[in-house]
Amino acid sequence: MTNSENIQEPAATPAGDYAAGQRSITQRATKSRFDLLREKKERDRNARPYIFGGLGILAVLMAVLGVAFWNQFVAPPRELAIRVGEVEYSRGDVVDLIRFNQRLSEEIGVPFQLGTSVFEALQIIQEAELAFQLAPKLGVSVSEEEVEERIQFILGFAVTADDQQSGEFQTNVEEAKRQFLNRVGLPEEVWRDFLKKVLFQERVREVVGQNVERIQPQVHVYQIMLTRNDAQTVSLIQRELNAGAPIEDIVVEFSDDFDAPREKGDLGWMPEGIVARQIDRLLFGLNENGERILPLRTTTTPQLDEETNLWSILVVEEYQEAREVEPDALEILKDTAMTIFLNEERRSIDLYLDLDSDITNWINKQVSLNSLPATAAAGQQDQLQGLLPEGASISGVPPTAVPTPRGIPGISAPAQ
Repeated sequence: MTNSENIQEPAATPAGDYAAGQRSITQRATKSRFDLLREKKERDRNARPYIFGGLGILAVLMAVLGVAFWNQFVAPPRELAIRVGEVEYSRGDVVDLIRFNQRLSEEIGVPFQLGTSVFEALQIIQEAELAFQLAPKLGVSVSEEEVEERIQFILGFAVTADDQQSGEFQTNVEEAKRQFLNRVGLPEEVWRDFLKKVLFQERVREVVGQNVERIQPQVHVYQIMLTRNDAQTVSLIQRELNAGAPIEDIVVEFSDDFDAPREKGDLGWMPEGIVARQIDRLLFGLNENGERILPLRTTTTPQLDEETNLWSILVVEEYQEAREVEPDALEILKDTAMTIFLNEERRSIDLYLDLDSDITNWINKQVSLNSLPATAAAGQQDQLQGLLPEGASISGVPPTAVPTPRGIPGISAPAQ
């Protein structure tokens, strides 16, 4: 047998099982590359609605989150809180002023009441801006040097002519200013603008206060405090008064006030206009016969003093037709004159105030986030009385009014 006879022919391969150039996995799947590409495009086309839908849902969620973020953090500080003429203040401006006032109070150790700060801030902003706009009408001006002196006063520097020329002094002032601004968190231009308007307010008040009469009718008033409204005790007090006993001896004998032995119940000489209107009418009013409604050395009807929970009895010991007003009473009369002046001017100026409980809570929350713990306010007062003239715009339910503050702790100049 020859070698050629021992060589066996290879087995025939089934047709279609093998072809040159088709050894890849595509052959095993029996699909060409073009088929796979076509199927991939079809799958992508079928999945496209789901992708777009997912992207749409994501976009909606992002939009909702963006709107919520805007409404929660961006929009509220920019919303209008108060307008005086053409000048507008946002809620953020009110927050800045409250933080500024709070930090000053903390610096000098004065308790800060967060609960009333919103209303006081609005009142301060409005009155300072009103005074600033009305100043030219009264011939009032404030220089930048005076603003700088007030800043130095706030920072605790005693300013003299020699100090102003000292380079070391100016360096110390600038360093103290930088540290204070960092604590307050306000740009210097905002701080200076606010202080400047406070100075204008003080100057306008002094100009208006010049019209207050220094010589006025006055009454000398004493107060007797009782733990209970006892008609028998009141009758005994009146009997002693009728008998001519010294008023101070009567106060010491009958008053339950802790300070009575020291102060003798003496409230001092009072002109008309420094107490509530109904008490003023009692102390100064005349009846149809021209006689005093409350005769001298006669007790008033006991009234409960809610602050001390004691019953108050007033007695007018003396009356003088012309007497010089004491300094403390004069300052109160100046405040009253300033309030009357501003109320009259408010009628001719466009004023707007937007305040309700939600806005108040938001402002107080922003203040409390970046400040030291504040003293809680005791009770709700009528904080907005006198802020707007009749017919002026106001949004929300207004809370009640506090007396016009004479000054801001740490900002106002020391008493002369």
